[in-house]
Amino acid sequence: MKRFLLVFLLAAGTSVLWLSAASPQSAATEIEGNLYTNNTLGFAFRFPQGWTADEASGGSSTLGGDMVVLKTTSGDSTLSAFFADLPKGLPLEELAGSAEQWLNEHQGHLPGMNLEVRGEVEPTTYGNAPFYRLNFRTRGRRNRVHHAVVVTVTPGKLIGFEAMAKDEKDVDQALNALLSISFFDAEFAAWQIVAGTNEPAEVIKSGTTFLERFPTSDIAPYVHKRMAFSYQQLNDYDNLVLHGEKTIELLSDDPDIRPMMALAFAERGDNNRAIDLAQQGLELLGTMEKPADIPISLWILRKDRGMSDCNYAQGLAYLKKSSGMAGGGEFMLKRAVEYLAEATESDPDFDAAYFRLGYAYTRLNEAEMAVESYARAVAADGIASDLAREQLVSILDFLQRDTSTVDQMIQEQRDYIDQRIAERETQAQRMEAEEELRMQQEMQQQEMELQQQEGQQQQSSPY
Repeated sequence: MKRFLLVFLLAAGTSVLWLSAASPQSAATEIEGNLYTNNTLGFAFRFPQGWTADEASGGSSTLGGDMVVLKTTSGDSTLSAFFADLPKGLPLEELAGSAEQWLNEHQGHLPGMNLEVRGEVEPTTYGNAPFYRLNFRTRGRRNRVHHAVVVTVTPGKLIGFEAMAKDEKDVDQALNALLSISFFDAEFAAWQIVAGTNEPAEVIKSGTTFLERFPTSDIAPYVHKRMAFSYQQLNDYDNLVLHGEKTIELLSDDPDIRPMMALAFAERGDNNRAIDLAQQGLELLGTMEKPADIPISLWILRKDRGMSDCNYAQGLAYLKKSSGMAGGGEFMLKRAVEYLAEATESDPDFDAAYFRLGYAYTRLNEAEMAVESYARAVAADGIASDLAREQLVSILDFLQRDTSTVDQMIQEQRDYIDQRIAERETQAQRMEAEEELRMQQEMQQQEMELQQQEGQQQQSSPY
């Protein structure tokens, strides 16, 4: 059987104030007819029919401190969309009032621009979303221009619109376009694209787009992780290391990335780095508790695969260290055997580990152990199977033993591997039953405590 890494990706969703159905999009912004969608800021609306639209790059509204992303015009009327960054991690109770606060702070410089504020900042609603509105206009009566700015907030962003026209009624008509506005979680929609495919090239493409739009997102570490594993599938070592190191930096307790990185470094001959990462991975896997949402059988498989990869990476690293050493590097070879054997303990069907064991035993002149290891590598039926058979036959020839027994030897080792797998499955089933029993006992205990509390409340009640 071929070996595959079992990877669990945890998606951290981000909350928004208003969430409507929106299909994931690939472009940062889209204009279809009079429908404008901003997949970075997470909103869509229909600007007035027949108006011309320009996706602005830079510039700000009249209030300043923001960036305009869209400008639509018709005659002397204009409707612009803009955004401003809010402090990251702002509590929801402060987030709700930050739109009003932003308008109050930014209207102070309007008199110096020959503009006069008309009225107070007032709450309003567009598309079932709460906004705050500020009206102002040019001083004097000649060439007077009326303005209205409306703003709302989503986590981390302030979204605003400014309408300008010579006639005050035209300002209100322009803002009526916002009755069609809807908001969606742009980050999570972009993450769905990354997580929704297993094609490495597609993961990398959508992941790159995500990181360009949301470099500080809480989901970014998981995007780096998916990209690292995708680059591994494409044998792109440099980018694997780039995104793998970023994952380790941002997800310090992730149990999957270190084993994969240790394997990559060992394959490339960066032996010391491979050993360091493998040891960190083993320590992390040894102390990490099972997540509540993962069945114990899958958790055991996840841990076994991770520990097997860590041990294999160390075995391979020590095997490479032994090459060219004086005296054949016997000490390094024995360390390699130790870790490779541990790898097969965690994963009895690990063909590459058996193959490397056969090679290590051959260099240590332990022919019988080499024969056994190569036979198990063939029996595991992985990518090393054909080469392992060649090595097995070659050793038997060297020992002047009957090579016609090769198939029988391989079958015996296949039986051994199947037995080991069955034992581990039985152990997992037993642990799963124990976990289920423990949970039932906890639930019964909670029910008893609840009944006791209800009884005490009834006794203390005067009625």
